[in-house]
Amino acid sequence: MATAERAYELFEQVYYGNIDRCEMDAAAGALHPDVEWSHQQVWAHHEFARGAPQELRGRTAVRDYLAARVAQLREARIHHHVRELVFDRDRGAFLGAVDGPDGRSLPFMVWFELRDDLVKKYLLRPL
Repeated sequence: MATAERAYELFEQVYYGNIDRCEMDAAAGALHPDVEWSHQQVWAHHEFARGAPQELRGRTAVRDYLAARVAQLREARIHHHVRELVFDRDRGAFLGAVDGPDGRSLPFMVWFELRDDLVKKYLLRPL
């Protein structure tokens, strides 16, 4: 059974850490092959506005979506962080933040479920 420490590692180090380094194959390694992924933009940049969430299914679809954004993410120079995480059995939630180069920090919340020691469900919403 997964632990809170493993959930924190999957998000802070594997997923967000690699997204912030623009290493999308490594970031996708945190995700279950059949992940349910829903992300509503927190930090508006380039053509990515805060609006309806992007809904994807499967690790490959998420990896491809992230890989297509590498140039914009490099230019935006934003960084994601897990702030407070709660966990019970194989599911939990956390408060996070996207920090920008201008000193701003925008909060978000994630509901997640783990399966096979990977992220099976990921729902992110800005606060």
